[in-house]
Amino acid sequence: MNVKQVFFGIIFLLVCLPTQAAISIPANLSDSDQIYMLQNLGFSMAFRPVDNPTPLGLYSGLELGVSLEYMPTGDIGNLGSGGSTEKSVIYPQFTLGKGILDNVDLFFGFTPYNQGTGVGIYAGALRWGFYQATFVPATFSLLVSGSAANFDNLFLSQTVGADLISGINAEPFSFYIGLGTLYGQGQFDSTITVEQAATNQVARCFHTLLGATLGIGPAFAALELDNYNVTTYSFKLGVRL
Repeated sequence: MNVKQVFFGIIFLLVCLPTQAAISIPANLSDSDQIYMLQNLGFSMAFRPVDNPTPLGLYSGLELGVSLEYMPTGDIGNLGSGGSTEKSVIYPQFTLGKGILDNVDLFFGFTPYNQGTGVGIYAGALRWGFYQATFVPATFSLLVSGSAANFDNLFLSQTVGADLISGINAEPFSFYIGLGTLYGQGQFDSTITVEQAATNQVARCFHTLLGATLGIGPAFAALELDNYNVTTYSFKLGVRL
């Protein structure tokens, strides 16, 4: 089985798994409700690496993957005028990584917007592996990221963040932890605010992450836990070409 067959098998497996991404945005949101939604729903759509911490490697490095992102959403139904909503949401995200310089990688991830799910996400990141130990297989990197999410054209969120990540690569496994900060901005449509006027909110939070990967030839599987104001989980299958 060649690399292309492995990757397209990965896409088929994850895309065909049952997912749910429809999120019901309640109306009559106060300022505090809007900030809460930004901190929980908006921040949860930030970029997540879900990846081996080892750099891809100069211009030749290329990575393709598909991930399933899990986030809790039950508390959203208690905001504003309330409403029924799923306790959690699972949505797929496609990712592309490319080595651009020595120990510098560029990543892009997206969940195309469609009316059925009401969610669209576009995110990207630049990772700089600034130190690699010689006495142990450890790496240290800086990840600068940004994202934009659209929730049924009612709530738009943008985030920018920076994380310091430390990883240990012990083939075929790798483990990594990270700590950073996230800044978010949210725009709310006039139809869902108490003031019946479009509003803009900003918020910040600390971000921690913990992850592990298993490499199988050119393919890999990764699992990551991210903590913002809520805790999210990501599972990714990918291939490095």
